[in-house]
Amino acid sequence: MEKSIEQTLILRRGFPYFLLFSLYAIINSYLPIMLRTLGFSTARIGILLGVIEIVGVCAPFFITRQLDKTGRYGFVMCVFGIDIAVLLLPLLHFHSFFSTAICLGIFAIGFKGMVPVLDGFTTKVLGQHSDQYGKIRALGSVGFVGMNLFLQLHPLISGKKPTSIVLSVSAGALLFILMLRWVPDLYDFSFACVNEDNDEELQNRWAAEVSDGQEPLVVEPSPKDLVKPKAPCSTKPAAWDAVPAAFSKQFWECLLLIFLAFLGLVPSQRFFSLYVEEYIKIEASAGLWALSAMAEIPLLIISGKCIRRFGKERLLPLCLFTVIVRNFCYIFIPGIGGAIVGQLLHSLSFGLFHPLSVLLCVLYSYGKTVTAMAFFTAANGIAYVIGSMIGGYIIEYLGYPALFLLFSVFPAAGIGFYLFIMRRI
Repeated sequence: MEKSIEQTLILRRGFPYFLLFSLYAIINSYLPIMLRTLGFSTARIGILLGVIEIVGVCAPFFITRQLDKTGRYGFVMCVFGIDIAVLLLPLLHFHSFFSTAICLGIFAIGFKGMVPVLDGFTTKVLGQHSDQYGKIRALGSVGFVGMNLFLQLHPLISGKKPTSIVLSVSAGALLFILMLRWVPDLYDFSFACVNEDNDEELQNRWAAEVSDGQEPLVVEPSPKDLVKPKAPCSTKPAAWDAVPAAFSKQFWECLLLIFLAFLGLVPSQRFFSLYVEEYIKIEASAGLWALSAMAEIPLLIISGKCIRRFGKERLLPLCLFTVIVRNFCYIFIPGIGGAIVGQLLHSLSFGLFHPLSVLLCVLYSYGKTVTAMAFFTAANGIAYVIGSMIGGYIIEYLGYPALFLLFSVFPAAGIGFYLFIMRRI
């Protein structure tokens, strides 16, 4: 009975991830193909993808720092959901580059802004039980896999039919809004300002619903190198507004490594569908996206155990190295075999790397989890902005092999920077 209560709680917290990443499956798989269908060149597609990332980086900062204080997560998610539901509709009637860029930019406010808000809410409400994040986030991967399998097996939604993409995203976003009422504590503002009393209240609330026989949900016992005392709620907003001073040096070093890893992932995360369609010349992009998501699910679920067993210091460079190997597989293993191996390596280069990155950001955040997640999303987004805009031109003038090889330089630089940090310590 107690175990079923725990599973129900994880399910209720994970259902928004399930729906949100079902929408991500549609956009990731078919948006570049849809833009190609609308008549845009590869270079312009790269610019349009860059516009999405630019807005995705900038927009969250206007709200996330206040969310740490107000706790109005539910309201913001509803507004973002409406944005996602509405802003692709004009693309069915206006096909100019300028109007498309504007619509995609506004669409990105909700589409990209939803992730740091949802991650910030989840990590804050879990508190010291952050080990559960991987299990909850795994439901997002289940949604991503399920939708991609549907896209691959059923012709109802296709990148070559823009109307089907736009209407399916709108319907999914509206369902997301309706389901938010099912998420516990989403409209409870009592934990908006993190302090000892509120943090203890959250832990007791979680503990009351988790079975006593479960293994301890701490990432590591007293990790002196990471765990810092949370800053109390200050009556001097100016002290909080000094963002660089609010985070430790280790936070910014980890963020740089995360940034370099995401740069290395740009070819497989932003141009993969075009690579499948144009380089290996098969129509299987949705199925291969599903394969990568299926590969990541086991690592997301056991990520906490892996981090405890092997330690952050060993896993971070391993993830960076995996990004390099993955990029090489797409080019040096011919045909669909390289795509399959590369997608399977998504298990380490994202399935393990993502919860590890989130954990590092949260542990160094001094309790400002939403702001920390906004910086995490910014590192992700800036990497994709630079990569998308440059990548489109690289493909157009040098081809796909150059794209994957050139972007492997960034995680290699990350490994070098990591070794420098460890030598300094």
